[in-house]
Amino acid sequence: MMDVLVIGNGPAGLASAITLRRQGASVMVVHRPSDTSSFRVGESLAASARHSLKELGLWGEFLNDSHEPCYGNASCWGNDRLYFNDFIQSASGQGWYVDRAVFESMLIRKAVSMGVHFTETGRSFRIYRKNDVWEYNGADFNISSAMVIDASGRNSWLSRQLGIRRIRRDEQVAVISILAAADPLNHQQSLIEAVSDGWWYVSDIGEGKIARIFFTDPDLHDRKSWLDPLYWRNRSLQTKFIRYRVPASRYTEIMPLQYTSAGSHHLEQYAGEGWLAAGDAACSLDPLSSHGIAFALRSGMDAALAATDQFRGIPSAGNDYHEKIHLAFRLYNEQRTEFYQRENRWKDDPFWIRRHKEQLMENEERLIIK
Repeated sequence: MMDVLVIGNGPAGLASAITLRRQGASVMVVHRPSDTSSFRVGESLAASARHSLKELGLWGEFLNDSHEPCYGNASCWGNDRLYFNDFIQSASGQGWYVDRAVFESMLIRKAVSMGVHFTETGRSFRIYRKNDVWEYNGADFNISSAMVIDASGRNSWLSRQLGIRRIRRDEQVAVISILAAADPLNHQQSLIEAVSDGWWYVSDIGEGKIARIFFTDPDLHDRKSWLDPLYWRNRSLQTKFIRYRVPASRYTEIMPLQYTSAGSHHLEQYAGEGWLAAGDAACSLDPLSSHGIAFALRSGMDAALAATDQFRGIPSAGNDYHEKIHLAFRLYNEQRTEFYQRENRWKDDPFWIRRHKEQLMENEERLIIK
């Protein structure tokens, strides 16, 4: 019998597994088969993540992997001018453009070296609770565990099975283009630009490649346009600054378009009897925050510590963890809605109406609470 079964081998699940082993717990990570054919878009890692990496004993290895530094960002948001945010002025220092495959390989190596067990699973598996023990029934073998940490990503696999409601703040999606050039422009700042039906994000991802991502709502574009790379390229050429950062004369698309959910969602409950949710399985953050990986690491570690406290007989551990994640999401959401509120150039367009309406609803909720 295992102490903890972790569902998912992303940053949240691996951070949980490593932290649990440091606390002496036995751990099994159940995960989907790796899809080596798919390309993982690099992501930005907030400078604050260094504290989590140090606690996980991974800071030196992270630095040795030579992820590209991010010294700041530029944004056209709220008016037609371009603003620069230089991270050298921040107490936390620079961030990084993370090679996601390299980053997760680092976490896996650490987990394996500490004695974490891994098993792949297909879609035909069951987890149920019987006599205060979780039973995992897979295709090849069964596992029993005292606790389960759901780190299954936006799918929130266990939470859905338990009937925990997932609250959607928006339906935002990301349209991802990967481009390359023989003589790429050299930038160490990301670029954000708001437009009438969403916002653009561009960053270097190494080896002369660039990720150009458009965030929008799925109902704001014709169905036939979604699969047309020419449509999205032409949309990018209508921007004020993105078109110069990724000039069509220099960059060409090297992969098919990719789409992913990029909305802001959260569970109504982050912990329960014998289980906790971490990372995207608990809260899916808007990429505008640039805190997705940092939150995944921190929440995974906190979930592991809460599980350890429960083993030690601290009855409030689950509720304390729930309150911690609840507060973290509330603070994040206040910052997110305030940032969207700054953009008023297209206040009569659906994308921005929806986000300004959310701000008004939250203000009303605060008045009711007071």
